[in-house]
Amino acid sequence: MTGKKKGKLTKVLDYLKHDDPFSKGVAFCPGCSLELLIRFIPQVLGNDIVITGTPSCSAPVLLGQNNQSWHSLSYFGTLMTGAAANATGLARYYRKAGIDNTVICFNGDGTAADIGFGNLAGAAERNEPFIYICYDNEGYMNTGIQKSATTPFGASTTTTPFGSASKGKNLRRMNLALKMAMHKIPYTATATMSDLGDLAKKLLKAKEAKERGFAFLHVFAPCPTGWGYAPENTIEVCRRAVKTNYFPLWEAENGKIRMTKTVKKPKPVSTYTELIKKFAHLNEADLQILQDDVDYEYCMLGGLSVLEAECQLPVSTED
Repeated sequence: MTGKKKGKLTKVLDYLKHDDPFSKGVAFCPGCSLELLIRFIPQVLGNDIVITGTPSCSAPVLLGQNNQSWHSLSYFGTLMTGAAANATGLARYYRKAGIDNTVICFNGDGTAADIGFGNLAGAAERNEPFIYICYDNEGYMNTGIQKSATTPFGASTTTTPFGSASKGKNLRRMNLALKMAMHKIPYTATATMSDLGDLAKKLLKAKEAKERGFAFLHVFAPCPTGWGYAPENTIEVCRRAVKTNYFPLWEAENGKIRMTKTVKKPKPVSTYTELIKKFAHLNEADLQILQDDVDYEYCMLGGLSVLEAECQLPVSTED
C-alpha cells in the first residue's frame, strides 16, 4: 500500500493511498479505458466501497467468472431499469444500520442515459446519499455496439450504420452531466482518464458530497473495440476530446457550474475524430455540424459558469 503523504496533494500518485483490489489479468478488451477507471477508483477512495452495477462492459469483471472473483470489493448486480433504485436501498440500509460506507452505482451510458434514466433522475431528485458514476463509451458496447442517447452526431454504430441507407447517427448527443447538474444536487462533475489528477480530486469531492446527498460523475470512457481505434491510443483519444472541447472538464456544486480545465486554444474537432473509425466517413459538412454542436455546448457551459457572479436576484423591500 502506498503510504500516506502529508500536506497538499499535488501529484497523481499522492492520491493512490490504497491497494489495487483487482487481479492482474481481467476480461476487459486491450486498451479499455474502463479497466483503467475501475482500478483507479478504489485506489483513491478505498477498498471499503460497495459497488452496484448492471449488465454492461464492467459486469463480467465485477461479477466474476464461474465461482471465482477478479477483485476483492463488495459488488451487487442489478437490472438496468433499477440501478439507482438498487443503490438507494443499499445506501439507506447502511445509513440506518450506522455503517460508514460509500455506495457507488457504476454503470455505462446505456443504463444512465437510456434504460435507467428515470430512476437515476428520481434518486437525484430525492438527493439519495450515494455516488453514481457513468462511464460513457457512447453506446451499448457490450451488446453489439448499438447507439445510445450519448452517441454523437454522425457516429457509425450497428443501429446507425454508415451505408446506402444511413450515414451514421442523425441526431445530436444528450448532455447527461448537464441534465444532472440541473437537479442542483450536491455534486456533479465530468472527468476522463487523460487528466487523472482532476479525476482523483473529483472522486474525493464526490465522496465528501455524498454525506450531504447525491453525487454524479460523468466519465468519458472511449472503447477501442466499438469505436475502431488502436488500443494504445486510448489516452490520446481522451486527451484530444478535452483539447477540442468535445468533452470539457467541469464540476457543479448545488448546480453552480465551474470549469476545472480551460483550453485556451482549442483544436478543431477533426483532430479528435481522425483517430476514430466510427467517424471516418464524415465529410466536411458533417464535421462542421459536429463542430457547431461542440462549440454550442461549450459556450453554454461557459455562460453558466459565470452566471452566478453576474446574475444577482433583486432583493425585495416589501414585507
